Amino acid sequence: MRNTSFIAAGTVAALSLAVWSGSVVAEDTHTIKFGNVISPDDTQNQGYDLFAEQVTERTDGRIEVQVYPDSQLGGEREMIEATQFGDIEMTAPSVGVLANFDKSLEVFDFPFIFEDAATAYKVLDSELGKEMLAGLADSGLIALGWGENGFRNLAMTDGTVTLPEDMEGIKLRTMQVPMHIAYWESIGAAPTPLSFPEVFTSLQQGVVDGVENPYELLYSARLTEPANYLTETRHIYDPEVILINKDFFEGLSEEDQMIIQEAADAAVDKIRTLKKTVSDEIRAEIEAEGGTVTDLTDEERQAWIDSAIPFYKENADKVDTDKLKAILEAAGNITYLEAIQ
Repeated sequence: MRNTSFIAAGTVAALSLAVWSGSVVAEDTHTIKFGNVISPDDTQNQGYDLFAEQVTERTDGRIEVQVYPDSQLGGEREMIEATQFGDIEMTAPSVGVLANFDKSLEVFDFPFIFEDAATAYKVLDSELGKEMLAGLADSGLIALGWGENGFRNLAMTDGTVTLPEDMEGIKLRTMQVPMHIAYWESIGAAPTPLSFPEVFTSLQQGVVDGVENPYELLYSARLTEPANYLTETRHIYDPEVILINKDFFEGLSEEDQMIIQEAADAAVDKIRTLKKTVSDEIRAEIEAEGGTVTDLTDEERQAWIDSAIPFYKENADKVDTDKLKAILEAAGNITYLEAIQ
């Protein structure tokens, strides 16, 4: 009887442990490493910090998000690949770099598509924009939403550029994006792809004569120190895409998936709100520190728009032409739509 009692007691204890262990499994804990190349205080990282706070709070700390800004985990391409392979869980690259992984996104690499951010939001938030994000699943990535880098402008080390012909022979740092490179080559520039962490030193040492990025990134990365002649060309609207590893995301409970998606939506809303005023604020700071920022006249801006017409005619059939036409139509961009009909 005594031995039987010990066996029964042991069985109960084992069952209790199994039930307790099961409850731990049901309450899985995770750490999400979220890497990006943007400086810590920039608007994007303010949005990503909100994302981290909301996920941690709503999961009672079961899911912890660690944000790694400022290229701590590598350049954009390296972090996309790391997210694909599950070495990190999340990243938010420029759509230009991401297009190397999903060719349908190359349409956003064409210049002067969007006249303003409101038009870009309308297109990105449409069914067309959602459809384009969904295609990333084939690359092992889930897109949680369209982030925003902003409109790209020129920053030069030696004098102001106002017309396309001023770019003749200029060594311009670009991303490793085929359509970006092709456009600058089409107007006579010498595009020079460099990983973002290399840009500051390359400008200092004269490896390149200029760089193109949104004001905020130019300033926060201190690129406006060696390249302090800026021109507001707004030649490309540069969305970012908030990505998460597909296997990791699909392995979460539906409730946790919903929490992550809603937190990403909140991050996008915050980024867009902050972006409304940040360019003017940063521009004022650049000028206060001795930089020169030049606005284009209507005639000069039209010259830039016209400079891209031959590029569209030559390159439209190198991407998903139907998608490009759909984006242009949704943006109300008749100039380039007529050029490639």
